[in-house]
Amino acid sequence: MIRLDVGNPGQHAWTELVSGFRDNNLLQSWSYGAARVAGSGWRVERVTLFDGEQIVGAAQILIRPLPLVGGGLAWISRGPLWRRTGQEPQRLFLDLVQALRRHYAAGRGFYLRMAPTVNALEWDGPEPRRAAAGFRISEVPGWASAILDLSPPEEALRQGLRQKWRNGLNVAERHDVDVRIDADGTGFDDFLAEYRSFVEDRGFSTSVTAGLLSAIQAELPLAQKMICYRGSHDGEALGSVLMARYGDGAEYLAGTVLQKGRLFNIGQLLLWRAVLDLKARHVRRLDLGGMDGELTPKGIFDFKRGLGGTPYRLVHEFEATDGGLRADLVRWLVRRARSTAGAGT
Repeated sequence: MIRLDVGNPGQHAWTELVSGFRDNNLLQSWSYGAARVAGSGWRVERVTLFDGEQIVGAAQILIRPLPLVGGGLAWISRGPLWRRTGQEPQRLFLDLVQALRRHYAAGRGFYLRMAPTVNALEWDGPEPRRAAAGFRISEVPGWASAILDLSPPEEALRQGLRQKWRNGLNVAERHDVDVRIDADGTGFDDFLAEYRSFVEDRGFSTSVTAGLLSAIQAELPLAQKMICYRGSHDGEALGSVLMARYGDGAEYLAGTVLQKGRLFNIGQLLLWRAVLDLKARHVRRLDLGGMDGELTPKGIFDFKRGLGGTPYRLVHEFEATDGGLRADLVRWLVRRARSTAGAGT
């Protein structure tokens, strides 16, 4: 039987632990968890899962407790992380989520909700085994994005670009554009001011707010600060791209393309320079930070698709309660809030 250790290891130990999982991602990083709970009424628990003496999973759980009466919401976003080992890796995954259900839903009265890191293609079909005992499969579709493998040589990566995207890059490279790379946090405040103004001017809503980015950056040690790529021409800003690093992976978090930057195809140039820079830093895989054919604006979707990454979609979210009124009330409140604000992880 799977055993849980809710020992809450320190930042260094947790970072070392999750770096060993193939499905490691930003939302399971120490910095993201710390940023989300700071001054918010949430708290975080970090759990290691064992099969005997072997570590087979890990999960960072955001906890929103109900005051006085106990219970509340236990939310696992893009987790648990788990090892694809043995003859039946799907069975191991189900054992892991059952252990989490026993601990949080049945044992502590929480409404447990998780968005697992299980690619829909890892299952034998659209529905098998998803209705695991004690769980509901929610109506919320899984996270969709694409992964760009950075291990091939530069020439192969460039050849893998879609033709129109590569043509735009060729044009951009003929311009006299200065690209600055800040990997130690020195240019982050400038990026943040530009990004905040960019979002406000265009009036679009995003869960990747300037406040969240600032909180994450503050929690990161110097060697893991987010990397900012900023383009300018004759001293005038053209646009920027922000990348987060974790283990051997990275994720595109945010970017800006200013009006003059469009004339220089700054989006293609900065993203390509970021690809090459991350590759030089031994990053092996780049998550393009969300590519949903229905939810992602078409222009952004087509732009990211031009890099030639491999699309993926995770399975629908799992949810479980202990059947009591407290947990069912929390479930109802969460479902109402998500239907009002829109689904997302």
